[in-house]
Amino acid sequence: MNVLAIDHGSKRVGLAIGSTDSGVAAPLKVLRQAGEVALIEEIKAVIKSEAVDQVVVGLPFSTDGSSSDQTETVRAFASKLEDALDVPVVLEDERLSSREIEAHMNAMGGRKAWKASGLDRDTAAASLFLQTYLDKLKTE
Repeated sequence: MNVLAIDHGSKRVGLAIGSTDSGVAAPLKVLRQAGEVALIEEIKAVIKSEAVDQVVVGLPFSTDGSSSDQTETVRAFASKLEDALDVPVVLEDERLSSREIEAHMNAMGGRKAWKASGLDRDTAAASLFLQTYLDKLKTE
């Protein structure tokens, strides 16, 4: 089963792709926010081109586990996405993915070194929480 991860942000949306067969997640691409309708259409195109069977949307809780305005924005987006797609949409806690990515960036020498390497924070975050999701599926 092919799984698409979405790291939804107010300006950029990071995508990652993974497979339950391989158990591996990888960064895919970044979409620019150009309105919800356009974003959903772009995601539909990715689902078709990548033969996606399921979508995982990262849910940004606060570090203490509480909801924030962004949490509710992402919940609403995921609900609209589920209504528009022919594949299931699930939510995955992503609260620590951004911090882990920041730590990787610092270990590599900061943002400039990170960008010079060709890595992208948004796709890396999506890949990280997708990998966590795929790992959980293996143990179930």
